[in-house]
Amino acid sequence: MRPRSVFIATILAVLFACRVDVQAQQPAEPQVLDAFHAIAQHAARLLPMLDQVRAKEWVAQGAPETYVAQVDSARQQIRAIGTEMEALTQHSDHMQECMRGLFRVQAFHGALESLLGGLRKYQNPALADLIQSVAAEDQRDNEKLQTYVLELADEKEQEFQVVDHEAQRCRATLSKQPAAKK
Repeated sequence: MRPRSVFIATILAVLFACRVDVQAQQPAEPQVLDAFHAIAQHAARLLPMLDQVRAKEWVAQGAPETYVAQVDSARQQIRAIGTEMEALTQHSDHMQECMRGLFRVQAFHGALESLLGGLRKYQNPALADLIQSVAAEDQRDNEKLQTYVLELADEKEQEFQVVDHEAQRCRATLSKQPAAKK
């Protein structure tokens, strides 16, 4: 055998001996998947209400132009929440997607508060209250998402520690192997 082939064969043998098992990720529990769907549905219910917001008319009343951008941004955020929650139902074990979805939902709710302040002041306090109450309906599902992300992070950290330990063990085994003769 050539030296490179011997090296590769040695690595494969050590890896097989170390039995580094990579477990397939289990899909999220049905209640978590239901929470993803519910978050998207709750957000979508806000779109027709946002269509009633007349931020351009507020500007004529002295409101800052940023409200117009906030309404457009809120609509975009709602659509993005739907897209990201759908992606989470397909890839609930992807930490980056989970965090992106969580941050998107939290940012949307934070930005919505500012918009609702303008709606109360310049147009219709009752509509602002309605939007706020509908937006709050997903609070329990948002908490499930947050809990799921924290649990997934813990799980990923534990997996990393196991893999790191196994890698260290395999490196130690490899370093004890005699050097291949040329």
